Amino acid sequence: MKRDLLDLAARLTAGRQPYALATVVRSERPTSGKPGNMALISADGVMHGWIGGSCTRSEVIRHALETLDQGEPRLLAFGSSPGRPDGLVPVPMSCSSGGKVEVHVNPVLPAPVLIVAGRSPVAGALVRLGGAMGYTTVAEAYEDEALAAAADEVVDDLAETAARYAERPRGWRLYGVVATMGQRDERSLAELAAAAPDYLGVIASPTRMEEVRRVLAAHGLGADEVARVRGPAGLDIGAESPEEIAVSILAEIVRLEAQPAAPEAAASGDASEEEEEAAAAVGQRADDEATDPVCGMTVPVAGSPSSVFEGAPVYFCCEGCRTRFDASPGTYLQEQVTRG
Repeated sequence: MKRDLLDLAARLTAGRQPYALATVVRSERPTSGKPGNMALISADGVMHGWIGGSCTRSEVIRHALETLDQGEPRLLAFGSSPGRPDGLVPVPMSCSSGGKVEVHVNPVLPAPVLIVAGRSPVAGALVRLGGAMGYTTVAEAYEDEALAAAADEVVDDLAETAARYAERPRGWRLYGVVATMGQRDERSLAELAAAAPDYLGVIASPTRMEEVRRVLAAHGLGADEVARVRGPAGLDIGAESPEEIAVSILAEIVRLEAQPAAPEAAASGDASEEEEEAAAAVGQRADDEATDPVCGMTVPVAGSPSSVFEGAPVYFCCEGCRTRFDASPGTYLQEQVTRG
């Protein structure tokens, strides 16, 4: 890896910013990417470095951003025939020159953040064991010197802390556990829910959870938010001591994160009918991806070459497709309608 990429990776890591590393591991002529070529893709979809020309750039960026969301590396095979049994992800080669190239994309994510509300013995065990697992631990540790010493960050305003972590970049994992043991459970849950954590649990009995859910709903939390609260938190392993309860909760988080990520539902928008028709005409999708009208490839909106047709943006896999489109946009839009 070149020194500038090493320096950039070090700065991003120090700043707890996620990124992905893409490395060419194999290539067949004619391709400009050679084994060992490497690039860094930041969470905003910007590529730094060199893995070859425009034939692979946009797809590598798209897959890199997906690995940040899912937390799993992948091996891309450009120009490979679908159905290869060796675990490679086949990706069409957009350039007519052909060639084959394989690119390994590996996400580099900051440590998950574990926010623990409460000053109970279970809260202390969660902070200690969470730290041992490599999590960045955040605790309400005022007036508790032992808990404060174990936590990476000590806070006294849970709502402000949740609001701060709600603005986290893609690739961050955030977990919240309410261990207040019946004291302000609902308020703490509502404050943490505002951060949309990947896991939110509360230590409470099944009977107590029924009341907690009623109170949360009465205070304005939506049905989906209430349903995402896990309580009683933790796997049923017969835990009794604070440490055993903490282990059961952390095990539940591990199991949840090990499950394949579900596709995100398309967000409802307020676009006008004219805007929706224009986006559809050029193949733009609601999830920040678009279809190149020239070659039909799916490309990320971020970082891809673009043009404007009748007031709507059009995105392409490479400069060659954009040039061909600009010369005769009507031809390619008609072909896209025919293909659809």
